[in-house]
Amino acid sequence: MKHSYFKIPGWFNYSETYDMIVDQIPEDGKIVEIGSFMGRSTHYLATSLMNANKEQVKIYAIDTFEGSSEHISLKMPRDFSSIFKENLKFFIGREMVIPVQGRSDDPEILNKFKDEDIDYIMVDGAHEHEPVLYDIENWWPKLKPDGVMFGDDFNLASVQEAVKTMMPKLQTPGYSVNGSAEQTWFTGKDKSYTKFEKRVPGTNCLT
Repeated sequence: MKHSYFKIPGWFNYSETYDMIVDQIPEDGKIVEIGSFMGRSTHYLATSLMNANKEQVKIYAIDTFEGSSEHISLKMPRDFSSIFKENLKFFIGREMVIPVQGRSDDPEILNKFKDEDIDYIMVDGAHEHEPVLYDIENWWPKLKPDGVMFGDDFNLASVQEAVKTMMPKLQTPGYSVNGSAEQTWFTGKDKSYTKFEKRVPGTNCLT
């Protein structure tokens, strides 16, 4: 199946990370994507999973679908839940992608997921300090013992501060940052996240 994610508006510059996830995730794995916007990154991930014959993997796309401050400044539409569903209808129809509309810190949404049940959690919602902090803290219990939590935009001071604040509190073995243009950070309950260091160019381990 050919990729067509590039036809969907939005930001997406961590395809290398998603490629590694597709390679490593078990066939019955689960992925939570916090901040899916119109579905550009979600579409890339779902297409890659299908091409790898991993159609049983579930992608939970969590978003208010109402936009954040950055979308308001760009004068984008304030409700794109229908746009997301239209863009991902092929995968939604096959139950590969499950849209979850609402705030990522809403207890009702958090309670839909069991503890230690998610293989990969992508934190890419609002980029202000507190939302990043809350997403890391609230979703940490949902991550499998050998799972990986990661996020984009580590080049932003607000994201850096949140990650650096939470790591000691969660008693993680450390975290890594992709040194290339992706600016993606990785962590986990054990050192499973370090497998990304060996395959993503420019990664530095900051334990």
